[in-house]
Amino acid sequence: MGGCVKAQSATTRDGGCRSCHEAHYVREGACEDCHRGNPDALRLELAHERLLTGRAAEHRLPGGLALREGRRLVKGLACRRCHTIGGEGNRLATDLDRVVWKRDEPQLLVSITEPVENMPAFGLDREQAESVVAFLLRSGSPDQPQDTYRVHFTRTPSASPTVFEKQCSGCHRFLGPLGPVGTGTVGPNLSGLFTPFYPPTAPGRRAWTPSALADWVRNPRASRPATTMPPVALSEDELRTVTAELGGAGERRR
Repeated sequence: MGGCVKAQSATTRDGGCRSCHEAHYVREGACEDCHRGNPDALRLELAHERLLTGRAAEHRLPGGLALREGRRLVKGLACRRCHTIGGEGNRLATDLDRVVWKRDEPQLLVSITEPVENMPAFGLDREQAESVVAFLLRSGSPDQPQDTYRVHFTRTPSASPTVFEKQCSGCHRFLGPLGPVGTGTVGPNLSGLFTPFYPPTAPGRRAWTPSALADWVRNPRASRPATTMPPVALSEDELRTVTAELGGAGERRR
């Protein structure tokens, strides 16, 4: 429409964003501190440049619902097993602290709701995705330089498949420092399995360790009778090789 569409009130005709929008959360700072945009622009498309809307704009409200929900989702979905967030996490995928302020909100939402191959599809709705964006914005910094770490989203199949590719990739996959390994989606994604950022899903709700993995592979149903995973006959050398493959988490940050 080319201009402001909200009727002005006598209390908000003071220029900038407030010439069109009612003031709110004024103690948190200026409009652009929460929403970005360009308050000095007269044209709507320029004033709303790179605008943050919905729950994403609540990144400056420390006690707000969006941040609480975003923090819960990031932890529950184990995002840090691949990403660095708030200075913590593995460096298998993009360091989100360094890129979140460089991306527009639509780009961030698409990255979460329509993920690239080898990133799990979490099935989040719009409000949940906005809450995650709010938490990422709160955790990152607009002053950090663009991350130059190269993420390998694809991997050329090798002439001699690894032990994991031969024995495990029919059901599982994981993201390693050199790119994705495996193609399976039936079993859990094993990225960052032995790091503190992987959910404690080993038998007894413990963290995964090489010994826990060895016990599980030899006889999964001994500790979880209802599991559909059958025993996998790996030699000791093969088991050590698979453990080493899964142990690569890139440059870890804590």
